[in-house]
Amino acid sequence: MQSLSVQALALRQLGRLNSLQLLTPCHGSGLSMWCPRMLHARQLWGSATSQTHRTAMGPKSWDARQSWTLHQIRLKSTRKKGKQKAVHQEETEEETSDYEDEFPDDPGLPNNYKDNEKVVQSLRFDLVLKSGLDIARHSVEDSFYSLKLRLNGQKLSKKGKLVKVGDTLDQILSDDKERDTILLKRVILKKVVSETKDGEKLKVILRSWKSLQLPRKDVYKD
Repeated sequence: MQSLSVQALALRQLGRLNSLQLLTPCHGSGLSMWCPRMLHARQLWGSATSQTHRTAMGPKSWDARQSWTLHQIRLKSTRKKGKQKAVHQEETEEETSDYEDEFPDDPGLPNNYKDNEKVVQSLRFDLVLKSGLDIARHSVEDSFYSLKLRLNGQKLSKKGKLVKVGDTLDQILSDDKERDTILLKRVILKKVVSETKDGEKLKVILRSWKSLQLPRKDVYKD
C-alpha cells in the first residue's frame, strides 16, 4: 500500500494522474466498486480533489460567469458616464440661460474703443460707468448733479438705476453748439459673463470710449 501511495504522489507531480482518473473505477475492472489503490490515492488528495474536479469540469461556466461580470461593470460605467454628461449639459444650459447674449457691434460708432472684462458689485449705472471709464466715484456724482449723465440718450434720473446688456452710458464733457456736436465718454455693457465664485459680484464685458465726439442728435434722445 505504501508503494501505491508513492506511485500516486509521483504520478500527481508529473501531471499524469488527474482528479478525473482518481474519481473513476480501476482500469481493466468491470466492477463498479472502488479499488484499494484508488481509494487510498483519493484520501491522499483530500479536499483538493473536489476543487480540481470542479475546475476541470466547468471552465466554460467559469468563463461565462466572468464575461457576465465584466459586462455588468461596463454597463454600470456607461450609465454613470451618461448620467454625468447629462448633468453637466443641464448645468451648462442653466448657466448660459441666466444671462443675455453679447450685444452686437454698432458699425456706425468709431473703432477707437477698448473691451475690458471688469468685476462690479452690481449693474448700477454709477458702478458700471466708474468701472468702464476707470474714474473716481466723485467724478460720477459731480456729473450726475450737473445733469451730464445719460442712459440711452435720456437724462439719468437716479444714479443707482440698474442697467442691462446693450445699454449705453454717457458722461457729457462739453457741448460744441457751433459744430452742433457733443464731446463725451461712453460705456456700453456688452455682456454679463458670470458671477464670481462667492456669488456677490458680476464679471462683465464693457466697451469704453475715453473721448468720443458725436452729433447732438445721436447723443440726446429726449
